[in-house]
Amino acid sequence: MEKMNLNRQLRHGCVVLMAIFALSASAQSSRQVRPYSFNKRGVYYGRQPVMGIDMRTFVDLGYGYAKDRYNVYFEGQILPFVDPLTFRLKVPGNVYPGDYPIEPHDGYDPYYSEGYVVTSNAVLFDGKKISDCAKSFQDLGWGYGKDTFDVYYMGKKVNGAISSSFKVLKDGYAEDTFETYYRGKVVK
Repeated sequence: MEKMNLNRQLRHGCVVLMAIFALSASAQSSRQVRPYSFNKRGVYYGRQPVMGIDMRTFVDLGYGYAKDRYNVYFEGQILPFVDPLTFRLKVPGNVYPGDYPIEPHDGYDPYYSEGYVVTSNAVLFDGKKISDCAKSFQDLGWGYGKDTFDVYYMGKKVNGAISSSFKVLKDGYAEDTFETYYRGKVVK
């Protein structure tokens, strides 16, 4: 008799544990990451307003993350002690259809979505700060950019290029007063 009660209690315990596991698994799978939305009154994550956002520099990074020049946000909440200037989101897994490999780009790709990003106080290329002259920076196309003092190709300074006379031609070619460049290097 005592053995039957023990077996019954063990079966009930297993059923309860399985029910708890099933409920927690369904709750986790139903969690959805909502995008940030904008309107005249501010930025919202889902239906909740996100407070303290700098609208001019706000960027939705996806997967519930966002940042502006002051803070990094996750699901509408500020992540304390995270530097927004150096924060980058690494996407898990392969994001390309057909399992294309993720390789760093070595040339200009007009369809590449990242590149020069001008904030109110810095210029970034692929998430790395390259210049403090945000007010004078110009994205010239074909991977080139310039500010008052320097010329850049794919985020790297072009040595010897003269910013005031620098202009982009096409297909990776550019020139200044004294030199012609192809993909950021002097053509000899």
